[in-house]
Amino acid sequence: MSMHEFLHKDDKEVSLTFGKGLSVIMAFEGRNRDLSISEIAERVGVNRAVTRRLVRTLEQLGFVSRDRGRYQLTPRVLRLTRGFLEARSIPQVVQPVLRNTSQEIGESVSFAMLDGEEAVYVAHAFVPRRFSLNMVTVGSRVPLAPTAIGRAILGFLDDEERSALLARMDLTAYTPNTKVERIALEDILGEIRRTGYCLSEAEYVEGVNSLAVPVIGQGGRVAGAISIIFPQDHYTEAGLREDLASKLHACAAHVGSVF
Repeated sequence: MSMHEFLHKDDKEVSLTFGKGLSVIMAFEGRNRDLSISEIAERVGVNRAVTRRLVRTLEQLGFVSRDRGRYQLTPRVLRLTRGFLEARSIPQVVQPVLRNTSQEIGESVSFAMLDGEEAVYVAHAFVPRRFSLNMVTVGSRVPLAPTAIGRAILGFLDDEERSALLARMDLTAYTPNTKVERIALEDILGEIRRTGYCLSEAEYVEGVNSLAVPVIGQGGRVAGAISIIFPQDHYTEAGLREDLASKLHACAAHVGSVF
């Protein structure tokens, strides 16, 4: 479903055209590097004539460029994220904290925040020549229920927000490795609140484990989560609990201080 379809169309203060324009930008998510008008129209869910006007407007504003009838985003779209990143001190504070922790533990460290029913990575400190996944980059997204970083966020949401999120989720729509049962997930989230961390063992990606801890902001609300990924059986349970989890908690405390 495209972004503009979520709008309350009976709200007189809402611009449906603006929503459709944002949906055009969102159509380039993932591997959709360049698209034709027809492909964009299909993804946005509007006719070709409307799509062409939206795309031409974005082209004149410099957000997309055209080459032989196909369009792609330009670096100007990064202006849309600059305010978000800098207002939360992500380049100035969060990124250096993640980098220091990754060097200390020898693993790539990621920070993700809640966006709807997904977690979106907003900062990542990569350690060369260490295990990593191509899917973990700034801007990439993962579902909440089957992932350690998602569960660490879910577990520390306030009860009302967590219940509302869980009620909207289709918990069967995940990878073949993960079929999440609602009752079991509630138990998992309770254990995460008790221990303060989440260990996911090869649930989302086969052969890959993940350890995550919540990032709690200054107001006491969960701001996101910090996580690492590593091959299954790479660490002992004691090593994860007593060493890595404590170091991730220290990292999360530093990150949480700017939220």
